[in-house]
Amino acid sequence: MRYRRGANAERELIRLLEKAGFAVLRSAGSHRVDLVAGNGRDYLCIEVKSTRSARLYLPEEDIEKLRSFAESFGGRPVLAVKFINVGWRFYLPNELRRSGKNYRVDVGDPFHTLEALVGKQKTLEGVITDEG
Repeated sequence: MRYRRGANAERELIRLLEKAGFAVLRSAGSHRVDLVAGNGRDYLCIEVKSTRSARLYLPEEDIEKLRSFAESFGGRPVLAVKFINVGWRFYLPNELRRSGKNYRVDVGDPFHTLEALVGKQKTLEGVITDEG
């Protein structure tokens, strides 16, 4: 059941990224990353998780694999978490909180939206600059 929920979350995220103008490859099975997405300017290496809980623990090894692959590939490492009944949250590995040997993500932690991640949302600085 967990595999199916994770695969469904990956497919949902693929559709969202494609709507945002990205080409996406899914790496089925347990490889270094779940998705690789690019639009010719920006490349994302994405680890996808889905949970019914309000908290998720990730082994240090998973985050290090994500960082290492992204560095070799020339992309940005991204952790995408679908909190069931809440929605998608996106995190950069350097922003994750440590919890012993693991990393911990809570639904209430600061996160990036998909729009901000793919550059479709203006930053506050960009809005102020446009008004000035």
